[in-house]
Amino acid sequence: HQWDVLKGEDEQKFLLELPQSLQQQVTNFMCRDIIASLSILRKANTSLLNALVECTEMNTYSPNDEIVKVGEKIRGAILISRGEAELMKGAMVERKLRRLDRFAEECLFVDKVSLHSVRSKGFSEVLILPSVLFQRVINF
Repeated sequence: HQWDVLKGEDEQKFLLELPQSLQQQVTNFMCRDIIASLSILRKANTSLLNALVECTEMNTYSPNDEIVKVGEKIRGAILISRGEAELMKGAMVERKLRRLDRFAEECLFVDKVSLHSVRSKGFSEVLILPSVLFQRVINF
């Protein structure tokens, strides 16, 4: 699947070959809109968004990988960057999550254990904004 999408090119390899400052600019550009899609950050300034992008973890999941398990402590907001995931209640799909959709936004402020699982539908790129790092940035 990734071969078809990327036509054999490795985006991560290209990014790593760039100078550090340019890597940061590209990463900020690619992730800033996703972070800004959080309702609490829609009016945030660029400096705050850039600081939060630096805290963000980007993970790639294969089809049927569990992103969040039932009963697991949620570490922060989960945002879909690419691909699709499913919010599951038992074996039932409650909601499909696509680009810019998010799950557990409230976990940036309160600890919460998941009552749902989130499963990657296909190859998915997911950003996690850890609550500990979010709090550190906004309280700086």
